[in-house]
Amino acid sequence: MHRTVKILKESSIVDSIISMDSDALGDFYKLKIQACLINGWKLHVWEHATPKFQRYAYHVSKGTQLVIRWDNAPHHRQVNTFPHHKHVKEDILASKEMSIEDILEELEKMIQGESS
Repeated sequence: MHRTVKILKESSIVDSIISMDSDALGDFYKLKIQACLINGWKLHVWEHATPKFQRYAYHVSKGTQLVIRWDNAPHHRQVNTFPHHKHVKEDILASKEMSIEDILEELEKMIQGESS
């Protein structure tokens, strides 16, 4: 089982994994996952890694609305943490490099804030 899948399955805020597509060969892998969170949000995970680079996008939606997305696509050069950044509504903001653990930790805080 891929490390990201294991972490999602063990998370207290992930209700279920809806779909998963993966392809791996040696040090190369691509992973796409859709998961439902306990508050009804959907988490879309996309990871692509080779020995030379790792790309990621973690997109969270509520219905058809973007809640937040973290990614490291090499655009938005104006962001001081380039290529790492996050999308919040129409804003592009600085972000550290994110892992699935970081994402789940941030989302847990957001969900707790939503319910308080």
